[in-house]
Amino acid sequence: GRLRYNKMKIETLSSSTNTSSSRISAHTHVTGLGLDENGDAVVGEGNPSGLVGQTAAREALGIAADLIHSQRLAGRALLLVGPPGTGKTALAMGLAQEIGSHQSTKLPFCPMVASQVFSREVKKTEVIMEHFRKAIGLRIQERKEVYEGEVTELTVEETEDPLGGYGRTISHVVIALKTAKGSKTLKLDPTIHDSLSKEGVAVGDVIYIEANSGAVKRVGRSDSFATEFDLE
Repeated sequence: GRLRYNKMKIETLSSSTNTSSSRISAHTHVTGLGLDENGDAVVGEGNPSGLVGQTAAREALGIAADLIHSQRLAGRALLLVGPPGTGKTALAMGLAQEIGSHQSTKLPFCPMVASQVFSREVKKTEVIMEHFRKAIGLRIQERKEVYEGEVTELTVEETEDPLGGYGRTISHVVIALKTAKGSKTLKLDPTIHDSLSKEGVAVGDVIYIEANSGAVKRVGRSDSFATEFDLE
């Protein structure tokens, strides 16, 4: 008899839950203290901060935020006292968000539970130092000198072997890069030849070369040299 092949049917199912808007913690909805321009607590639907109630505490923390912005509260601590469930952690989270709203980077908020400090497995100083590391925000900026463009010329210059014999060694590599702003010819160290060979660089490829380390990376194929069979 004849063999009957059934066509496989594949469908994409849309997720019913939005992961970007889902809450992952009890206070992820807090975005600030919810104060207006005069420092008064906003009550009602016009409050976008996520905090409800505790208007006096929010206004007091707003004054503390202004003192921190003006650098008049350095080296001091704030103590929030109250029974459980009154919103102390939420107010602290709102203060951190309020301070970070006036900066280019967010202010880290690192909650710490007392049971973690008094654990027998980890030292108290180690727990405190770990939270200090989380609270410190570092912005590292690195400058690199990079040559990037389309390879229009690739020449390997050879010379006689200084050790004698009939062999020849590579003295340097001459490569010409073409960009939208112009062309530039580079004379590269012979050690970069190995990186060029490893990446399989040829005329028509788009590459970039780091001037400090000499690292070579092949980005792709130029449009002028690409054919209909190239998948890049």
